[in-house]
Amino acid sequence: ADAPGDEKRSHPCATKVSPRCGGTMVSTSQLCPCELFAGLCDEELQQIAAIAREENYLAGERICTEREQADHIFILCEGRVQLRVRLRTLLEPDAELTIEEVEPGRIFGWSSLVRQRRFTASVQALEPVCVIAISAEDLNDLFNRHARVGFVVMKNLAEVIASRLRNTREQCAQQQSMA
Repeated sequence: ADAPGDEKRSHPCATKVSPRCGGTMVSTSQLCPCELFAGLCDEELQQIAAIAREENYLAGERICTEREQADHIFILCEGRVQLRVRLRTLLEPDAELTIEEVEPGRIFGWSSLVRQRRFTASVQALEPVCVIAISAEDLNDLFNRHARVGFVVMKNLAEVIASRLRNTREQCAQQQSMA
């Protein structure tokens, strides 16, 4: 039995918004379209679904804040979110640059799976969104028990990070050319 206080908690900012999303159970069919899980079989997806939960956020809500502790990875199921990074300049010390608008099936919060465990960008809901949240600790435990799952997910994660780096460079180059 679980000790008091061990009950599963939702992400502290989660708000219920849609009757279609927000249940506690996550199915493998919800995980299939995710870029992170390409190449995993149904049994492996079931193991991930067992440690995942749905969360909802309202338009305008900040889901993650750059440089804060990252303990969950998120998969966007419905809606749109915007990834933004801080750009500190003498003229604009609090400026932010939009790196990308994330579409359903894409992830954010990947930094929860790497050693630094700090969000590398802020994420804000552009409209009501449904996400799947997975504890990085639980996912890493799964990787330790099932090396193939860890290998496939981390290989896919490397592709996501490379794509985000390309997008960030393109956005910075555009920003610089406009200055």
